[in-house]
Amino acid sequence: MAKRPEKKLNLEAGNAKPKGGRLKLILLILLSSLLAAGVGGGAAWYLLGGMQAQSPSEPAPKEPGYLALDPPLVVNFQGNGRVRFLQVGVVLMARDPQVLKAAQEHLPAIRNDLMLLFGDERYEALLTREGKEAVRQEALEAVRQVLMDRGEPADVQAIYFNSFVMQ
Repeated sequence: MAKRPEKKLNLEAGNAKPKGGRLKLILLILLSSLLAAGVGGGAAWYLLGGMQAQSPSEPAPKEPGYLALDPPLVVNFQGNGRVRFLQVGVVLMARDPQVLKAAQEHLPAIRNDLMLLFGDERYEALLTREGKEAVRQEALEAVRQVLMDRGEPADVQAIYFNSFVMQ
Protein backbone atom coordinates (compact mmCIF):
# COMPACT_ATOMS: atom_id res chain seq x y z
CA MET A 1 0.00 0.00 0.00
CA ALA A 2 2.77 2.34 0.65
CA LYS A 3 4.03 1.99 -2.85
CA ARG A 4 0.86 3.00 -4.49
CA PRO A 5 0.79 6.44 -2.98
CA GLU A 6 4.40 6.92 -4.12
CA LYS A 7 3.48 6.04 -7.68
CA LYS A 8 0.67 8.46 -7.53
CA LEU A 9 3.01 11.15 -6.32
CA ASN A 10 5.54 10.38 -9.05
CA LEU A 11 2.89 10.45 -11.73
CA GLU A 12 1.56 13.72 -10.46
CA ALA A 13 5.05 15.20 -10.28
CA GLY A 14 6.04 13.99 -13.77
CA ASN A 15 2.84 14.97 -15.54
CA ALA A 16 2.42 18.30 -13.84
CA LYS A 17 1.76 20.98 -16.51
CA PRO A 18 1.63 24.65 -15.76
CA LYS A 19 -1.90 26.01 -15.65
CA GLY A 20 -2.94 28.18 -18.62
CA GLY A 21 -0.24 26.93 -21.02
CA ARG A 22 -2.72 26.19 -23.76
CA LEU A 23 -4.53 29.46 -23.12
CA LYS A 24 -1.28 31.45 -23.46
CA LEU A 25 -0.44 29.66 -26.71
CA ILE A 26 -3.88 30.36 -28.18
CA LEU A 27 -3.73 34.02 -27.16
CA LEU A 28 -0.23 34.40 -28.60
CA ILE A 29 -1.29 32.89 -31.95
CA LEU A 30 -4.46 35.00 -32.02
CA LEU A 31 -2.63 38.25 -31.25
CA SER A 32 0.14 37.60 -33.76
CA SER A 33 -2.37 36.81 -36.53
CA LEU A 34 -4.36 39.98 -35.71
CA LEU A 35 -1.17 42.03 -35.79
CA ALA A 36 -0.14 40.54 -39.13
CA ALA A 37 -3.59 41.22 -40.60
CA GLY A 38 -3.50 44.81 -39.36
CA VAL A 39 -0.06 45.47 -40.81
CA GLY A 40 -1.01 43.88 -44.13
CA GLY A 41 -4.27 45.83 -44.34
CA GLY A 42 -2.54 49.11 -43.48
CA ALA A 43 0.15 48.52 -46.09
CA ALA A 44 -2.45 47.70 -48.75
CA TRP A 45 -4.47 50.81 -47.90
CA TYR A 46 -1.39 53.03 -48.12
CA LEU A 47 -0.07 51.51 -51.34
CA LEU A 48 -3.44 51.56 -53.10
CA GLY A 49 -3.88 55.28 -52.55
CA GLY A 50 -5.69 55.59 -49.26
CA MET A 51 -3.37 58.40 -48.18
CA GLN A 52 -4.14 60.45 -51.28
CA ALA A 53 -7.86 60.29 -50.67
CA GLN A 54 -7.34 61.80 -47.22
CA SER A 55 -5.52 64.95 -48.39
CA PRO A 56 -8.14 67.33 -49.82
CA SER A 57 -5.73 70.26 -49.51
CA GLU A 58 -4.19 69.42 -52.91
CA PRO A 59 -6.76 69.54 -55.71
CA ALA A 60 -6.09 67.26 -58.62
CA PRO A 61 -4.51 69.16 -61.53
CA LYS A 62 -6.87 69.84 -64.40
CA GLU A 63 -6.21 68.35 -67.79
CA PRO A 64 -4.46 70.72 -70.18
CA GLY A 65 -6.38 72.28 -73.03
CA TYR A 66 -4.89 73.51 -76.28
CA LEU A 67 -5.73 76.28 -78.72
CA ALA A 68 -3.98 76.33 -82.09
CA LEU A 69 -3.54 79.70 -83.78
CA ASP A 70 -4.57 78.79 -87.30
CA PRO A 71 -3.39 79.65 -89.88
CA PRO A 72 0.31 79.73 -88.94
CA LEU A 73 1.89 83.16 -88.53
CA VAL A 74 4.03 84.33 -91.46
CA VAL A 75 6.36 87.32 -91.06
CA ASN A 76 9.34 88.73 -92.91
CA PHE A 77 12.48 90.01 -91.19
CA GLN A 78 16.07 90.96 -91.94
CA GLY A 79 18.80 88.36 -91.94
CA ASN A 80 22.33 88.62 -93.40
CA GLY A 81 21.35 91.66 -95.47
CA ARG A 82 18.44 89.84 -97.09
CA VAL A 83 14.73 89.75 -96.45
CA ARG A 84 13.85 86.45 -94.78
CA PHE A 85 10.54 84.77 -94.07
CA LEU A 86 9.41 82.97 -90.96
CA GLN A 87 6.35 80.74 -90.68
CA VAL A 88 5.44 79.69 -87.13
CA GLY A 89 2.60 77.42 -86.02
CA VAL A 90 1.68 78.40 -82.46
CA VAL A 91 -0.36 76.42 -79.92
CA LEU A 92 -1.42 77.82 -76.53
CA MET A 93 -1.78 75.52 -73.51
CA ALA A 94 -3.82 76.28 -70.38
CA ARG A 95 -5.47 74.16 -67.71
CA ASP A 96 -8.43 76.50 -67.30
CA PRO A 97 -10.99 76.42 -70.14
CA GLN A 98 -11.90 80.05 -69.39
CA VAL A 99 -8.36 81.13 -70.30
CA LEU A 100 -8.59 79.40 -73.68
CA LYS A 101 -12.03 80.91 -74.26
CA ALA A 102 -10.64 84.39 -73.51
CA ALA A 103 -7.69 83.76 -75.84
CA GLN A 104 -10.10 82.69 -78.59
CA GLU A 105 -12.10 85.92 -78.13
CA HIS A 106 -8.97 88.09 -78.34
CA LEU A 107 -7.21 86.07 -81.03
CA PRO A 108 -6.74 89.01 -83.46
CA ALA A 109 -4.85 91.02 -80.80
CA ILE A 110 -2.75 87.98 -79.83
CA ARG A 111 -1.87 87.25 -83.46
CA ASN A 112 -0.95 90.92 -84.01
CA ASP A 113 1.41 91.07 -81.03
CA LEU A 114 3.02 87.75 -81.93
CA MET A 115 3.60 88.85 -85.53
CA LEU A 116 5.25 92.06 -84.32
CA LEU A 117 7.39 90.07 -81.90
CA PHE A 118 8.52 87.54 -84.52
CA GLY A 119 9.17 90.31 -87.07
CA ASP A 120 11.66 91.99 -84.71
CA GLU A 121 13.80 88.87 -84.30
CA ARG A 122 17.20 88.32 -85.91
CA TYR A 123 17.75 85.42 -88.28
CA GLU A 124 20.99 84.38 -86.56
CA ALA A 125 19.30 84.20 -83.16
CA LEU A 126 16.51 81.97 -84.45
CA LEU A 127 18.97 79.44 -85.86
CA THR A 128 19.85 78.18 -82.36
CA ARG A 129 17.70 76.24 -79.95
CA GLU A 130 18.37 78.81 -77.23
CA GLY A 131 17.16 81.58 -79.53
CA LYS A 132 13.94 79.71 -80.29
CA GLU A 133 13.36 79.05 -76.58
CA ALA A 134 13.90 82.74 -75.79
CA VAL A 135 11.38 83.74 -78.46
CA ARG A 136 8.93 81.16 -77.13
CA GLN A 137 9.21 82.67 -73.64
CA GLU A 138 8.74 86.19 -75.02
CA ALA A 139 5.68 85.00 -76.96
CA LEU A 140 4.21 83.50 -73.78
CA GLU A 141 4.64 86.81 -71.97
CA ALA A 142 3.11 88.69 -74.91
CA VAL A 143 0.00 86.47 -74.90
CA ARG A 144 -0.38 86.85 -71.14
CA GLN A 145 -0.03 90.63 -71.47
CA VAL A 146 -2.74 90.84 -74.15
CA LEU A 147 -5.15 88.93 -71.91
CA MET A 148 -4.29 90.95 -68.78
CA ASP A 149 -4.73 94.24 -70.66
CA ARG A 150 -8.26 93.18 -71.53
CA GLY A 151 -9.14 92.07 -67.99
CA GLU A 152 -9.26 88.37 -68.86
CA PRO A 153 -7.72 85.44 -66.98
CA ALA A 154 -4.15 85.22 -68.24
CA ASP A 155 -2.96 81.89 -66.89
CA VAL A 156 -1.60 80.56 -70.17
CA GLN A 157 0.82 77.88 -69.03
CA ALA A 158 2.86 77.34 -72.18
CA ILE A 159 3.24 78.12 -75.84
CA TYR A 160 4.39 75.46 -78.25
CA PHE A 161 5.67 75.84 -81.79
CA ASN A 162 4.24 73.02 -83.87
CA SER A 163 5.99 74.31 -87.00
CA PHE A 164 8.92 76.67 -87.40
CA VAL A 165 10.09 77.32 -90.96
CA MET A 166 12.68 79.97 -91.89
CA GLN A 167 13.59 80.82 -95.45
